[in-house]
Amino acid sequence: MKKKANLQPVRKKIIDRLCSAGAVKPGEAVMPMAQLCTAFCEAPDELAKLPIAQARLKTAIPRLVRAFLEFDTDTTRALAGEARIGSAMVDLNELRVTPAIELAAILGARYPFADSRCSMLHRTLQSIYDRENQMTLVSLASMKKTEIRNYLRTLAGITPYVEATVALECFEVAACPVDTKLLLWLISKGALEQECTVPEAQQILEKEIVAKKLPAFYKGSRKELEDWTPKTWPAVAKVPSPILAPPAIAPPAGAQMPIREPVRTKTGAKPKPITVKKPAAVKKG
Repeated sequence: MKKKANLQPVRKKIIDRLCSAGAVKPGEAVMPMAQLCTAFCEAPDELAKLPIAQARLKTAIPRLVRAFLEFDTDTTRALAGEARIGSAMVDLNELRVTPAIELAAILGARYPFADSRCSMLHRTLQSIYDRENQMTLVSLASMKKTEIRNYLRTLAGITPYVEATVALECFEVAACPVDTKLLLWLISKGALEQECTVPEAQQILEKEIVAKKLPAFYKGSRKELEDWTPKTWPAVAKVPSPILAPPAIAPPAGAQMPIREPVRTKTGAKPKPITVKKPAAVKKG
């Protein structure tokens, strides 16, 4: 049996490089107010009046929406998509009730994986509303960090990247956002095994990166991968969600569907051409 190569030294070098690239400069805020503000947030000056913990709590769901738009794509495109959705929606409640297929149309046909990401976003927002009976995550303020992570992970439709981003940036939970793009990049650099999955990669990175360096790693990885695109995407990432498929029309009750017998021909034999007989001419009396 072939032994697996020890990838930890390579992985450590890459982790250190990304953490250095995303390191916060002296006097710079870890989470600038401009980053807190999204299309569904209050103005920066209004958020600045609040304590940082309250400001993060108020921006949790808007940050979740942005995270759904930015995984497996670049930040510029994510911000443009967020602006389109923000200009088309009045508030988060309208966003929640808007069908995923309409959200995908707002983003446009050229937006990466628009169908599947909008379907997942729709399910997650509805899951939050079902739990909270409103579009807010205020109940998480009284939870422990482990409970917050479990709450986010168990939301319907959410991805490892989205839940980790919200946990890290809005609740200061030690989490590492990993999407398929980052996974493929780490594999291409020889830092992870070829068969590694996104949840497995997230688990490995969270074990090897010190908690206080996770924001820097996240920031550095977004910078590094801004202009990088994998040569091929996994087939799973291209499959649209079944929620976007048009509903099938059920036959009337009691109706029997016609069964057609398959046409059998001999091996190599050409099927006989279909001839349509003309109706016989009617003789005039």
